[in-house]
Amino acid sequence: MPNCAELVPYIDKLSGVTALVVGDAMLDHYVIGTVDRVSPEAPVPILRVTDEFNRVGGAANVAANITSLKGRANLLALAGRGGKLDNDGQILAQKCADRDINVELIADLPCTVRKARMVADRQQMLRVDWEYPYSSRDNHGKFELSERAIEIRGKVLADLLDDCDVILVSDYAKGMVDANLMNLLRESGKPVIVDPRPQHKEIYRGVSLITPNRKEATEMLGAHGYLPGCELGHKLAEMLECDVLVTLGEEGMCLCCRGAEPVSIATRAREVFDVTGAGDTVAATFALAVGAGCTMAEAAHIANAAAGVVVGHVGCVSVDPESLKEALLSKPEK
Repeated sequence: MPNCAELVPYIDKLSGVTALVVGDAMLDHYVIGTVDRVSPEAPVPILRVTDEFNRVGGAANVAANITSLKGRANLLALAGRGGKLDNDGQILAQKCADRDINVELIADLPCTVRKARMVADRQQMLRVDWEYPYSSRDNHGKFELSERAIEIRGKVLADLLDDCDVILVSDYAKGMVDANLMNLLRESGKPVIVDPRPQHKEIYRGVSLITPNRKEATEMLGAHGYLPGCELGHKLAEMLECDVLVTLGEEGMCLCCRGAEPVSIATRAREVFDVTGAGDTVAATFALAVGAGCTMAEAAHIANAAAGVVVGHVGCVSVDPESLKEALLSKPEK
């Protein structure tokens, strides 16, 4: 097990890494306010709005985590609508530019995915999603890309794959990630890290590493009841022929690499306010660390420290190098 203090010098090396992020980007909209009474119209709280803003979400938040750590991020994702960016897509593109993300958005969705979160006194009350209706999906609930979008995706990837050290797939099952895409990424010969969705498990076979949380790992195995994190990771590693980093909330993480003993990593979170975006942070930090030359175990410890920082804030936030260094030097929770 690496000494976390000895990993601090790697943080400065992250700035030399170029990561290609491919997946499902979305616009995160926040409505912040206070609640002091119940509506006379229905038994629901009234949110008195004090602030409102947009942030990058999904795969775009993964890319933002990379640039926050001074890495270089190229993002390939989908937006709406029909060959021309809709209003939310334009906002998303600008927000990406504001975060120094080099973004390519393919306007093939019926609408850009937007998630609005209503927050009162640091607690999320409600989330409202705008995304394409089931009428635009196939019989299995999946959105099928048009031939035009698949052609554009292939051409853009051909350029971006030459200019990256590591590939990060951020799969939210919104249409970008499919078997054809995964084949192209594996064939590149670059490390491929996947933040997965259970329904796509078979197309991840043979990647470098996947980063499921406990719920996702359990679903991918078709398991019932509680299984220890390292048992989940070991079984997934064997089934999908790849390494596995299972995130376990307050229990920390478990890294299961084929042919090696599992590595349990204690959480470094001091206090948990919001887990929104924590998975994005883990995947982004892990991928950057691998690109910087860390072993899987070293990268897992660095990613664990980054996760401990973000869950102490409300909403999707990114970790900067100094905060990550401080987290690595702090003592983990008992």
